[in-house]
Amino acid sequence: MKTIRGKIISFFVLCLAFAALLTFLYYQSAFSLRRKLYAIEQFDDLLNDVLELRRYEKNFLFYRDTSSLKEELVYLERVEKDYLLLKEDIAGIMGSEESEEFAENLTRYRQILHDNIGAQSTLPASEAEKKFRTEGKYLVDFAQNLIQKKRARIGQTLSRVLIIPLASITTLVVLVIIIFRFVTTGILKPLLLVESATEKVARDSFTPIAYDRDRQDEISRLIASFNKMAGELESRQEQLIQSRKLASIGTLTSGIAHELNNPLNNVSITAEVLKLNYHDLGEAQVMEMIDEILTQTERASQIVKNLLEFSRTERPHLGNLHIHDIIDQTLNLIKNQLVVARLQVEKRIAEGLPLIRGKRQDLQQALVNILLNGIQAMPDGGAITINADRGPEGYLRIDVSDTGTGIPPEALEQIFDPFFTTKGAGQGTGLGLSLVYSIIRTHGGYIEVKSEEGEGTTFSIFLPVLSEKDIPDEQM
Repeated sequence: MKTIRGKIISFFVLCLAFAALLTFLYYQSAFSLRRKLYAIEQFDDLLNDVLELRRYEKNFLFYRDTSSLKEELVYLERVEKDYLLLKEDIAGIMGSEESEEFAENLTRYRQILHDNIGAQSTLPASEAEKKFRTEGKYLVDFAQNLIQKKRARIGQTLSRVLIIPLASITTLVVLVIIIFRFVTTGILKPLLLVESATEKVARDSFTPIAYDRDRQDEISRLIASFNKMAGELESRQEQLIQSRKLASIGTLTSGIAHELNNPLNNVSITAEVLKLNYHDLGEAQVMEMIDEILTQTERASQIVKNLLEFSRTERPHLGNLHIHDIIDQTLNLIKNQLVVARLQVEKRIAEGLPLIRGKRQDLQQALVNILLNGIQAMPDGGAITINADRGPEGYLRIDVSDTGTGIPPEALEQIFDPFFTTKGAGQGTGLGLSLVYSIIRTHGGYIEVKSEEGEGTTFSIFLPVLSEKDIPDEQM
């Protein structure tokens, strides 16, 4: 009974049992009605024989026609025969005492009839006639009362027969309501939750569905499987982001090596000069060289720090961020790559932009992927422009434009699809922009792209901003 299948089977078994019960009651009432209609016909025959009996009785009393007594005797025998045939039915309707009294009345009436036929009555004529009428009237009243009660019972039976279809319809309506409620609450509502959660997964939001874990039906197992799948997808999403970070670091290796080499060379040369000429240098010159060594060391340390921050494997912290910090840190991370590619970078960030809430490393990853795409689209040099300003109400807009080769029109609708790439074999996996799309959607934003072949590409990122009530006082 815990599963939906079990509930449906039990429900239909119950419906079949109820239908069988209604059918049984209907046929039972129909057969009972049929028997009672047949019995009422026999009771009508009894009343007709009694009425004929009294008709001949009146002929005798009014006209003193003795032949009427013989006819009366014939009908009396018919009434007695009818009574014996219907005795059980009469007792069931009128009661045993009334039935026995009717039999005694027939006996007394027969005695009066024989007395009149044989002229043996010891009663005066007026009293004998009065007794004759009284006993005859009782027979008529009894037969009429019998038919009246029988018809009342037939009416009751007919009412029960008519109630059965009404009860069936009422029960059917109740069952439909129960089915509708069961389907709505037990199936459709959970499926709507699954549908909504599936749409969120498509937007890279892996929130599990809350459900009653004590239930063991198919829907609950489906939701449990979905939650497990969502957890796995979220874990794989983090793995994918990390793998793309490592891939980005591999792409930036040459530039980073050159960038690290510069401060290390400066430190080495300065330290060597200091060692060789220490005794010939003045105190101010020595301090200047030491400061230079510290400056170059700090520069190298900052490069390593940026790399560690970018490639860290723990789950990124969700915090309130300034977009200009994200952009500056990203440009610092790839600045040597930009120099090697002979690219000019123009950065225009509006003043007083609101905060956004998100994961610093993920947003850096998204910008790195877009910038690397731009670098690869300009093998002969070019320019990259980064604009950050207020977008539509409630959003911040970041435009990243390049003067590269552009994207073919037929590929624009597919550039965010996983594994889709316009690069040659071995030059790309097709996951970079797919990951960008995923990261932006996870932050509640959206991304648009405009491109013309030979003139460049612009990626527009829209991220939701924090309202003033969501910003702590120390950050306002």
